[in-house]
Amino acid sequence: MKKQLLSILGAGFLMLSSIQTFAQIVLLVQSPSNLAGSYNFTYSSSNAWGADMDTVAITAPVAFAYDATAEDSLACETIVNTSEVAGKIAVLYRGSCNFSLKAFNVQEAGAVACVIINNVSGGPVGMGAGDFGADVTIPVVMISDVDGALLREDILAGNVTMFLGNNTGLFANNVGVYNAHIAMAKSASLPVQFAESSTDFFVPIGAWVHNYGSADATNVVVSATVDRDGDEQYSETSSPGNIPVGDSLLFALDDFSLNGYGAGLYTITYTITSDNSDEFPDDNEITSTFWINEEGIYSKSRVSPTDGPLGSNGLRPANGTEYQWCVMMRSENASAMAVTGMTFNTLGSTIDLTGEAVQLALYEWNDEFDGTVAPTFDDLTELTDNEFYDYADDLQGEFVTHTFAQPIELTDDTKYLACATIFTDDMFLGVDQGLDYNVTYDGYPTDIFFPLNDIDASTWYSGGFGTDNVPAIIVNLTEANGIAEDIEALDVTPYPNPTVDRINIPFGVQMNGTVNVHVYDVAGKLVMTDELCLKNNSSITMDVTALTTGLHTFELTFEDNSTTSFRVVVTK
Repeated sequence: MKKQLLSILGAGFLMLSSIQTFAQIVLLVQSPSNLAGSYNFTYSSSNAWGADMDTVAITAPVAFAYDATAEDSLACETIVNTSEVAGKIAVLYRGSCNFSLKAFNVQEAGAVACVIINNVSGGPVGMGAGDFGADVTIPVVMISDVDGALLREDILAGNVTMFLGNNTGLFANNVGVYNAHIAMAKSASLPVQFAESSTDFFVPIGAWVHNYGSADATNVVVSATVDRDGDEQYSETSSPGNIPVGDSLLFALDDFSLNGYGAGLYTITYTITSDNSDEFPDDNEITSTFWINEEGIYSKSRVSPTDGPLGSNGLRPANGTEYQWCVMMRSENASAMAVTGMTFNTLGSTIDLTGEAVQLALYEWNDEFDGTVAPTFDDLTELTDNEFYDYADDLQGEFVTHTFAQPIELTDDTKYLACATIFTDDMFLGVDQGLDYNVTYDGYPTDIFFPLNDIDASTWYSGGFGTDNVPAIIVNLTEANGIAEDIEALDVTPYPNPTVDRINIPFGVQMNGTVNVHVYDVAGKLVMTDELCLKNNSSITMDVTALTTGLHTFELTFEDNSTTSFRVVVTK
């Protein structure tokens, strides 16, 4: 694990991470009753500044802090309503100055904690230390714009009381479970061809349950269900167990295992009950998903069947080094598929992405390991040849796709690493921080890897940035067999190239059937499609006058779903 080297970029802010704990850190509105409950938030001590939320337990009334510059204070200047803020949890808005300056200003006004309301749509983001981080001694948290709007009128009326910090012992009866404590699938997305047997793919089911209450928890039970698009596939309940105060217990259930899994979005739901009514039930149910798909998508990060890849934050080593980050792929049925390219996203903290490049590579990973010792990376065979995605625009945080010059066929039960290499300081590779493979690793000790290569130091870190920081690298695959099974046998060398108006595509052999043509621009955007019918054709000609100047990738999909691709430069 390389947590000490971690830098994270979220919505433009650079920050450092800290080691994860199993403390139950919460933000609870205790009054008024109609707003009472826990709220989603981020906190500064996860990035090594402000009061340590693991050791904080503050209950206090809430008040807005003002610096006389605007109605919705940003607290970038000295606080003027100190009498209203002193001894209370100060609330203010995210804005132009650094988080730590805001927190320092309300701390100087006597506030016991600081709540920052996001002023843009979306959830709360990570908060960097900035220039005043070392001077801030109070806890600092952020909530979403929606929650801020919900609480605003009651805060102004002086009706809101909050609890911030570690709520261990706050309630007598309180058991719970979080992302790091549950078992889940070894991949968040995988093609149906990689889930054809229970030996190739199965899902360990289990959860570590923690007792955060001040009383022993008796007859704790974990129930687990798995559904596919709402259709239940699995339902099991554990034997009861007792958990003393401050302790935890692993509940292991039968694996979810089928000989052949249908395509669909699978949802694992864990539910925890005990003899006593839980006084903090927010963490008594937790879900995890995985998508078995017919689209040929493989990833350790989540991909929504409707919204696409997930991962809005970015990570990189903190020392500004060139780095390569990878995800591992292996299947007993890998030869059924060929890799056509990769999808990813990046962010820049201080740079415009226009003109930047990311190298994409696929390696055959031949080092032997059995999961009992750290793996080595001495025997890597690169299967790609100078595959680069070149940014034509500043596509901050947007997922882009690079199609390889030729599909790469795979071999059964062989380890592969799909990697993205970043060469530029302050350029961050997208990451999905919404899941944690901590428990699942025990079920797949040789299959769950997101290794990171510190290129300058010539050092591999097999654990990457930890099981809770998953690179949002998606491997795109297609069926390997069929009409174009031997891609190299096809003489697909388009001409003229560069071209102004037309492109000729020779096959070298006569072919029959339907071929679908998809054309992507340099940003990975689909810009043209066509469907052609081949009748003993050895070549086709396409009109490209509608394409803009620049590099375009043509992907041809034949009637049996086999594919080939090539690049064409269009000039005007």
